[in-house]
Amino acid sequence: MKKFIALFITLISIYLAGCQSGEKSSKFTVDPNPAIEDALKNKRILILIFESEDCKYCTKLHKEVLDQPDFKEKLIKNNIKLGIINVYGDRMVIDPETGAKMEESALAAAYRVTGYPTIIVFDPKQNFKVIFYNPGYIPKKDFMDFLDYLGSGCYEKIKFDKYIENGKKC
Repeated sequence: MKKFIALFITLISIYLAGCQSGEKSSKFTVDPNPAIEDALKNKRILILIFESEDCKYCTKLHKEVLDQPDFKEKLIKNNIKLGIINVYGDRMVIDPETGAKMEESALAAAYRVTGYPTIIVFDPKQNFKVIFYNPGYIPKKDFMDFLDYLGSGCYEKIKFDKYIENGKKC
């Protein structure tokens, strides 16, 4: 009986150790600070996407949009920086509006993020004031059009819907 209990405890220990060091999502392995710092320093539009580990729409956003090479190229073409924030994270990040450092979870609270993903756009021409706040998933085509809208500067002149109606022109 003692051997059985020892074997059982050993197996449970191995299982628990595997759970703790097991597969971790790659979406929170990239530090968002370099993107934030680059946007602040070089006056680039900044998009922060607030996500949680188990959010199915966040996973869908990565798979169908953010991880696609043409989306990444569109970010570069439009001179836009993007960072992913873990709403429950404890990494220290920079608040684009204030420049203060705080935990990711505090930043999410500061911007009243309650649904995931939440996409927030900061305008460098207005001291990184929030100019767009979208709680929810955005399909790839719409997100790609939105990047062009931001990159063209049309966001300063007309609403996104009008930009699309005008054939992607201001």
